[in-house]
Amino acid sequence: MDQAIKRLLWLYFLLLVGEGVLRKWIAPGLSEPLLIIRDPVVFAIYGLAFMRGEFPARLSMLVLAFLAVASFVFAVVAGSPLLVALYGLRINYLHVPLIFIMGTTLTREDVLRYGRVVLWLTPPIAALMVLQYQAGSGSRLNVGAGGELDGQLRGALDKMRPSGPFSFITGPILWFSLASAFIFHGWTSNGTHPRWLLGIATLMLVVAVPVSISRSLLFSVLVVVLFGLTAILRAPKQAFAVLVPAGLVLGTLMMLNGSELSSAFGARWQSSIGTGVEESIFKRFLGDFESGLSLVSSAPLFGHGVGMGSNVGTRYVSGSMGFALAESEWAKIILELGPLLGLAFIAYRGWLAFTLLSSAARHLLQNTDGLPWLLAAACLLPVISGQWAPPTILGFAVFGGGLVLAALNTPGDTDNVPEDDAHPADEIVTEKPIPRNHVRRV
Repeated sequence: MDQAIKRLLWLYFLLLVGEGVLRKWIAPGLSEPLLIIRDPVVFAIYGLAFMRGEFPARLSMLVLAFLAVASFVFAVVAGSPLLVALYGLRINYLHVPLIFIMGTTLTREDVLRYGRVVLWLTPPIAALMVLQYQAGSGSRLNVGAGGELDGQLRGALDKMRPSGPFSFITGPILWFSLASAFIFHGWTSNGTHPRWLLGIATLMLVVAVPVSISRSLLFSVLVVVLFGLTAILRAPKQAFAVLVPAGLVLGTLMMLNGSELSSAFGARWQSSIGTGVEESIFKRFLGDFESGLSLVSSAPLFGHGVGMGSNVGTRYVSGSMGFALAESEWAKIILELGPLLGLAFIAYRGWLAFTLLSSAARHLLQNTDGLPWLLAAACLLPVISGQWAPPTILGFAVFGGGLVLAALNTPGDTDNVPEDDAHPADEIVTEKPIPRNHVRRV
């Protein structure tokens, strides 16, 4: 039964990576139905987990169920269309239990297998982005979801922001953040992955940063690197292991400096710095939180209805695509669910992010193992404030969170931890191997 769930999880992962290929090139006419292509896989996983007695029976799931029921009731009160409300419930709540199922089903070895596949896929994804960067707006390489020509965002120097195999640029941002976690861990853990594979993946990661014309991609990778450097403080001997990749990074950057591949990113960076560091960097990331909280006093008590702020909800109601309520996630949540329920859901996502981070930190301190810590760095922002309406962001938030919990499954982690010294995260993730007839509880 566990093997069946694992196979379905691989299917979920492959559909996450290949969804944009289907929506842009293979079946553009089915672009909208393909938004929920992973949902049947999720239902199948939940069905198998129920049959095996491994569906997460914990307080956090009861809270999630309460939020879902309350969201539906509020949507009815607000007069939201039924289909829009159901789609909104799917966005906010359907995929979240998968995080905990991955944590109880996958082993650390499974996580490393995913890492190996990520390393293998990173070079071709980066190479595709280079081709998209060099192609014009009218190229089939740069179509948007649904096969629309000129369907991607434009960057500096009239260059298209390459989306790789994903539907939009958010895909590469999240992919290379995850890839950087596995790359950093690979270099600092002997025998985990072949050095030549790590070298190629590192080089192509560096190439992808300027080619993306995305400051968000750069910052997401830097966050993972920063987390990795803090992990080295726990095991100083690993510091020598990063000398080789550091040399590769510096050498690649020197080759890219002044080249056509870095010109658009350089122009974009100079343009953003012209508005001031605080305006271009800090407000870009912190502004989403501020804009959401500022709406608490003015949002309708019952909100406008879950799902009404999504592109699908907007199109269903008005016939046109766009953000009907707000673009930032926290603002959309407050306006959809109302101030009370909206803050409760934001708090739930904050708790989830804290759980992943604190569990990974405790594991690092006890085992000098930085893999969960690095994976937590890659998925932290998508979990707490990422736009879950786009299926790619939702998928990376959920799958990344599941990989964090699964990476904690190292035998004997807490064998010698006294009862009184137990960390609160132990209530969510038990790091000892558990019998198959038991279910981890929160």
